[in-house]
Amino acid sequence: MPGLSQAGFKFLKNPAVIKFLATLGEDGYPNLVPVLSTIAWDLDTLCFVRFMIWKTRRNLEERNKVAVGGFGLLKSLEVSGEFVGFEKSGARLEYFNNQSLYRYNAYFGAGQVGVIKVIEQKEWIKTGLWRAVHARLISVSDHNPDNEPEVMPPVVQEKFQRWLSVKYVSWIDGSGKPRLAPVPGAFPISKSRISILGDEQIFKKLTPETKLSLSVLSTEPNAYQVKGRFLGMRTTGAGTCYYLVELEKSYSAGPPLAGEQIYPPEPWDGSLSLPLP
Repeated sequence: MPGLSQAGFKFLKNPAVIKFLATLGEDGYPNLVPVLSTIAWDLDTLCFVRFMIWKTRRNLEERNKVAVGGFGLLKSLEVSGEFVGFEKSGARLEYFNNQSLYRYNAYFGAGQVGVIKVIEQKEWIKTGLWRAVHARLISVSDHNPDNEPEVMPPVVQEKFQRWLSVKYVSWIDGSGKPRLAPVPGAFPISKSRISILGDEQIFKKLTPETKLSLSVLSTEPNAYQVKGRFLGMRTTGAGTCYYLVELEKSYSAGPPLAGEQIYPPEPWDGSLSLPLP
């Protein structure tokens, strides 16, 4: 059904619901980051504040396909849409500038508001906290060479190890659209590999070498994004099936250096400035 249902609108209107945006990156991978300001404006429109989302902004302006995930305690919703543009004035900008985060901030207001046209609301997906507990308790091991790259430094691994951090995965479907879904059963098993328990409805449809992005948001809040390739299904010694992702890149996905590449490290160009938000 085109547009949001009344239940979907109410869910995404709630600022307490955690939102992620998936866009199409120029490197052929989906780009996946939390954009917590995102809300439903009406049944056909989502909007968000353009703040510290440099890569997401560029992706939206160059490739307007987008997917939005809303994550609640017991439910999750996926919405596919098209980016319309950024507004520098009007009712939506006034709405955000009247929120306490922007109204009483001495450093910045909302500035600009991104607008997304809702194309389709996907079915509700249970977030499955039990899946995270199950995945954390089983023993998943994988043989890796001694020279395995440190795609995830300890701080990133620690965030993915948490049971209660919010984790999402994104992929690109056969029509070239970004997709996303929560993966509470995703945990690192080495410096460059993540295992994912459950979510058969997602991974059984993916072929090996599919490009994936995973993002994690912790309670600090800190956020990180990792990108890699799907290696398919594996089985533990106890016979439990899981899905394996080989990582190639990692990034900071939140303040103070949102979008900064962690691995592989980029050579310093001598600049001390940050890109404009």
